[in-house]
Amino acid sequence: MLPLTIVATIAVLTVFLSFLIVIKYAVKDDFLRRALIMTSFFIFIVLTLTLSYLEFFFATLPYTIPAGAFGMLAGYLVGVRAAERKLSAHGIQHYTEHFAHIHINDITELNWWAIFNYYTVMGALALINLVGLTTVIFHNLKPLTLATSAFGAFLIGTLIPYLTHLWMIRMRHNTTRNTSE
Repeated sequence: MLPLTIVATIAVLTVFLSFLIVIKYAVKDDFLRRALIMTSFFIFIVLTLTLSYLEFFFATLPYTIPAGAFGMLAGYLVGVRAAERKLSAHGIQHYTEHFAHIHINDITELNWWAIFNYYTVMGALALINLVGLTTVIFHNLKPLTLATSAFGAFLIGTLIPYLTHLWMIRMRHNTTRNTSE
């Protein structure tokens, strides 16, 4: 029989995937849809880590707090600054249409915004696999649990400034559009 945490995590995954399908067909605005998807992905990561490692909450704090703080610093210095450069280089209209795209020429030219988007997706996939490895195969082996929690906190930390930036762009874009109409 599967542990309750795995069943709960699978239920959260089911809700997450269902929500993505609903967003895909219910939200017409591309920017809003992508920002909602990224935000829900963030929430999914937080819920998955919380459900999987709830029993280790206090043991992981000395590792997750610094990792999360360092992740927020890195997310701002790399992610938000790169997004602001892309915004100033291409303008608000182009940015809101292409902020989540990973174009091959952006990767070959090593543009930070493409690398940050790619890192976020790949980091989240690696985290999900580490959580599964830690909980299912190694049955919450403490050193691996601490390392996975710290990596998750770092990833979450990098996403917070970027998501904040996206929602602030959305508010500025709506204010600019409403005033000019």
